[in-house]
Amino acid sequence: MESNKNSIQGLKILSLDDNAIDNGILTELLKDTGATLQTTSSVVEAYELIEENKYDVLLIDHMMPESDGITVLKRIRELHLCDNSPIIAVTGNNISSARANYLNAGFADYIAKPINKDVLIRSISRSLNTKSEDAIDDDKQRILIIDDNQMNLLLARKILSEEYNVSVVSSAKAGLIFLEETIPDMILLDLHMPGIDGFQFLEIINQDDRYKDIPIICLTADDDHDSELRCFELGALDFITKPFIAEIMRRRVERILELSRLQHDLQLEVEKKTEKLHKHTKKLERMTDEVMFTLASTIDAKDKYTNGHSVRVAEYSRLIAKMLNMSGQEQDDIYRMGLLHDIGKIGVPDEIINKTSRLTDEEYAVIKMHPIIGAEILGNMSELPDIAIGAKYHHERYDGRGYPEGLSGENIPLVARIIGVADAYDAMTSNRSYREVMPQEKVRDEIVKGKGTQFDPVFSEIMLKIIDDDKQYDLREKK
Repeated sequence: MESNKNSIQGLKILSLDDNAIDNGILTELLKDTGATLQTTSSVVEAYELIEENKYDVLLIDHMMPESDGITVLKRIRELHLCDNSPIIAVTGNNISSARANYLNAGFADYIAKPINKDVLIRSISRSLNTKSEDAIDDDKQRILIIDDNQMNLLLARKILSEEYNVSVVSSAKAGLIFLEETIPDMILLDLHMPGIDGFQFLEIINQDDRYKDIPIICLTADDDHDSELRCFELGALDFITKPFIAEIMRRRVERILELSRLQHDLQLEVEKKTEKLHKHTKKLERMTDEVMFTLASTIDAKDKYTNGHSVRVAEYSRLIAKMLNMSGQEQDDIYRMGLLHDIGKIGVPDEIINKTSRLTDEEYAVIKMHPIIGAEILGNMSELPDIAIGAKYHHERYDGRGYPEGLSGENIPLVARIIGVADAYDAMTSNRSYREVMPQEKVRDEIVKGKGTQFDPVFSEIMLKIIDDDKQYDLREKK
């Protein structure tokens, strides 16, 4: 039997529905419950019946030609008819917000068509404030018991109802219907039931994230270790053996609920700490980027002709990385390396940097020290261990004729090869102390000429594509 039909035995119920077929369905659903059902399809007749009779529960359809359910509800309350009787909306309006709308209108509950017997009986029981064994105390936790044996349900309810809100259903199918409306704090689940058994019930609810945090205790008369193991594998937390011993049941339920509460509190605390750590990390990243940007601006300020040079090199480098389908983190890393690629120039005298005539060999030797100086400065940043790579190697050449170490080909770190071509491009497209900005056609020719000698052939080809697509103008507009 799928319904706890004893819970509405002896009740007198009136159904108002303009659809005779629906009234017939209600009659069939309730015929073996011990409840007395009277039906009418007329609103006027319903008022007359309510004046003449005392009904324990009223079931009212919403959409009717003479009126609507909400209007009928309000009229019944205004006339003080069946003042203490719950009125339940029965309707085909099965949208997500319908339940809240009907409850706000004053209905005790809401049942959607087509009507399910278990849902109907449970709704009637729940709506009876004085008669329902399922009446809810908001201060108590709610336990759902699923067992096809009525004696087990009655006994378990008796043991637990003093401390908890206890709801009972007599099949796994009815349990699944219950879960669609209410998420309990715990489920006590019989393993062996006709139709869907306890194992199948566990498998079904494991597929729905809404139920993943509900603690489950299995009920069984078996002394079968394989069954116990299977239940634990499916997520059950404990077993209670039949016949029930009251104190053992209370203690195990109390222990599992407390464990569930502690786990929930711990999870909330972890989530709160994680969110706090994430915000702190993002704050540190923003501060780090601001410091890097300030350092880059300070270096660029040594040469009045190169204002914004480091930021542009960083942007070009990130764009090349993006066109190589590098990850977002890799793009951010190469952007930061590009920002600080010239930081070593802080150790180069201003008169050398700003000299308008040809550098002497001694002066050029000083200039060539800036990658080493930069690497030494950035090498102290332990939280960003690779940040020095761009600064140290961006003047290496693909043919091995660069500095400071004369690396060649792919022995030059990948990020340095990217920054190298980006650096050369911005140097050629910016005014310098010793020359005017070069025409774009000339810049393109120089990169083509340096392909495979000064520049990595792959990255120089990408730089050429950027030039041809005029993306460099977009980047300059951003700055």
